[in-house]
Amino acid sequence: MKAKGFSKALLYHLQWKVQLRKFLDGRADFNVKELSFEDSTFGKWLCSEEITQYASRPEIRELEKWQAELLKIGKRVYDLKIRGKVTVAQRELRKLEPISMKLSALLTTLKTIHRN
Repeated sequence: MKAKGFSKALLYHLQWKVQLRKFLDGRADFNVKELSFEDSTFGKWLCSEEITQYASRPEIRELEKWQAELLKIGKRVYDLKIRGKVTVAQRELRKLEPISMKLSALLTTLKTIHRN
């Protein structure tokens, strides 16, 4: 695995977060496929051949765990926004940040480890 792959994954994650925020703010639509582990851009990367060869590594299992948590929160934010409960959705969105920081730190660490 090249470090570039982890940089790409970090970009996917950050783009997802920005799009969810824009959706909540009413500035953009949000593709509901991005709320599915298998269909999200990050999830597709995580399930790609590039990564599956490392699936048994604890770091990859940790990435999967954090991604699943982010998607749960993202689904709640999306549903609350659709139902017109924007204030509650904003509170829910704040729960993303600590998990996002953990996922980002893990990706950065993996990028450093695989720099070759």
